Amino acid sequence: MANIIKNILIIIVLGFLIYGFSLSNNFVWDDEEQVINNQAIHSIVNFPKFFQGSTFNSGGSNSLTGLYYKPLMTSGFSIIYSLFGPNPFFFHLLSLIFHIGNSILFFLIFLRFFPNPIALFCSLIFLIHPINTEAVVYISSLQEVMFLFFGLISFYLFLKKKMPIFVGIFFLLSLLSKETAIGFFFLIPSYLILEKIINKKWEFYNNKILLYYFSFLTIYFFLRIKIAGILFQNHNLTPISKIEFYERLISIPKIIFFYLQNFFYPINLGISQHWVVTTFDFQNFWKPLLIVIGFFLLLIAGFIYLLKKKNKKIMVYIFFFLWFLIGIGMHLQIISLDMTVADRWFYFPIIGLLGMIGVILLEIKNKKTILIIGIIIVFLFSTRSFIRTLDWKNGLTLYSKDIITVVGSFDLENNLGVELYRNGDYKNAKIHFEKSTKIAPFWWTNWNNLGVSFENEKNFSKAVDCYQKAIDNGQYFLAYENMAKTLVFYGKDREKTEKFLQTALKLFPINNTLIQLNTLHQQSN
Repeated sequence: MANIIKNILIIIVLGFLIYGFSLSNNFVWDDEEQVINNQAIHSIVNFPKFFQGSTFNSGGSNSLTGLYYKPLMTSGFSIIYSLFGPNPFFFHLLSLIFHIGNSILFFLIFLRFFPNPIALFCSLIFLIHPINTEAVVYISSLQEVMFLFFGLISFYLFLKKKMPIFVGIFFLLSLLSKETAIGFFFLIPSYLILEKIINKKWEFYNNKILLYYFSFLTIYFFLRIKIAGILFQNHNLTPISKIEFYERLISIPKIIFFYLQNFFYPINLGISQHWVVTTFDFQNFWKPLLIVIGFFLLLIAGFIYLLKKKNKKIMVYIFFFLWFLIGIGMHLQIISLDMTVADRWFYFPIIGLLGMIGVILLEIKNKKTILIIGIIIVFLFSTRSFIRTLDWKNGLTLYSKDIITVVGSFDLENNLGVELYRNGDYKNAKIHFEKSTKIAPFWWTNWNNLGVSFENEKNFSKAVDCYQKAIDNGQYFLAYENMAKTLVFYGKDREKTEKFLQTALKLFPINNTLIQLNTLHQQSN
């Protein structure tokens, strides 16, 4: 027991040492939309609405309100905002506490399968791995650390064979954090089936677990579909989501290769990746495919080796192999997602990979060599993660670094343009906005921002053209505001201005900016 407590303290101290500097980071990327500009989370009074689907409030018809259902994440934001206001420190602290909690749960779960040193090593890798940095320091990915936290509690209680109803309750909390928690619904029955096949074991407790899992999954669907009215649908906002299912299949080898590469060699990390594989060329299709096939052949070879040796850990190996498959399978664009790949999406499948590595480590006899290699890996990964947390200091730092790694991202080009504009570098900001519109002419935010650049240059006709494209693409509320402002203050066609204002106010009747502009227009008549 003393060793377990000591190891838990190691996890806590190392977690704060590596990620502690991230507590002073600013709001970055979607944090502004989900925290700063999201009026819904600014009052705890709105708490019941989160479970009814009112989780986002960007103000436009292109809002994500009808696409995502993550009431616990929104509730967490609301509680922190109500207590501390728009202070990023406390939002970062919440994410870090969840991540350290996940690492501790990971350690306790692995103790059920492995001796203490291996369980500690694997949990430390999970804690400090650079690919997990995004899930920890990116405030808007609170959903990742939350769903895994409640899911791991559910799984831990299941392994302990205690309080079956709480196994179901924590599974529900995991689902209410993020729908990816459905992975646990497949993992628990898989474990029971493997136990039945390999150990010839089935208990009455298992029936209770399955009953509660089905019951609470039903409750989740009732809350999501019946109460919130949110189905599972394609948002159609990104290149990968705009193509058909059979076209997305070509990208699967490269997607898997991306996660494997960043697991074993986490150097070129980057956000907002929207690439799509469209041809069967060597670099983007055949090379990743061959490497992925080779990797899975190695995993199968490991299974055959354990089978021949009649190793008792074969069930553990198979189970974590299934964990890895289920975890990564949910992010292969079978159902299109809002990005092609993201580091934070490996937060769940990495546990399956580490579980298989844990079984392999049991077979290695030279423990001293393994210890030395393990210390080196922990040091290198810790250093890389620490450096990566500094990249997230603010938007300008992050986008400037990642745009070198991630080529052709319309989102990164636009976001870097926004940060440059805020810092007074209007010329370079406009260049990045133009690049973004060329890459993604279907988007609205980039056209609106390009319009702002033209307006800053007093080129009002081009500004109006850009705002109109933003409106045509997504009825973006900021584009309506900017267009209205330009027409009211600089437009010469009063009839056109009047017509536009009335159309805008029909769409956004409580938009204060539009109301004020309409009042100014009426007073000037």
